[in-house]
Amino acid sequence: MRLVLVVPPAAQPITLTEVKAQARVTHDDEDLLLQHYIDAATAWLDGPSGILGRCLVTQTWRAELAAVTGPVQLPFPDSTIDRAVFTDAEGGELAYDVVLHDQPPLLRPSSGAGRPAAITFTAGYGAPAEVPAAIRQAMLLLVTQWYEHRQITGTGNALPFAVEALLAPYRRVRL
Repeated sequence: MRLVLVVPPAAQPITLTEVKAQARVTHDDEDLLLQHYIDAATAWLDGPSGILGRCLVTQTWRAELAAVTGPVQLPFPDSTIDRAVFTDAEGGELAYDVVLHDQPPLLRPSSGAGRPAAITFTAGYGAPAEVPAAIRQAMLLLVTQWYEHRQITGTGNALPFAVEALLAPYRRVRL
């Protein structure tokens, strides 16, 4: 399954103003640096390559499949089907059944097996304010940590304990 971002998030989960308050920064001299840290924290957590395995702020994706061979599980939890229509390379539409009790949702095509398809769906918690407070706080702590300790601050890939503890309930384990 190939994922294509169709509509990116309208905003990031945390703002520059929130970061400056967390880091107690009262000047504008390092706004660009702080914004880079926000961008890095967002990229590290969000979307298919993020460590949480989920989308944070609402965004629209298209899953492209070379062939529909059975039920298709969307790659993110907290997904809602934007357009639950399978389209194939021939321009036709496939019939489908949607099982909504599964997380992430499971789409069961009732015809067209073996044909290519594209599925458009929306994933994420909603607006930035709807992202769980624990994730937003972890991002603020992480950005502040990077800002205050610009040099290498340890060995390995260890996260500050508070960040790890705040993110743990939202991590999706991939097998």
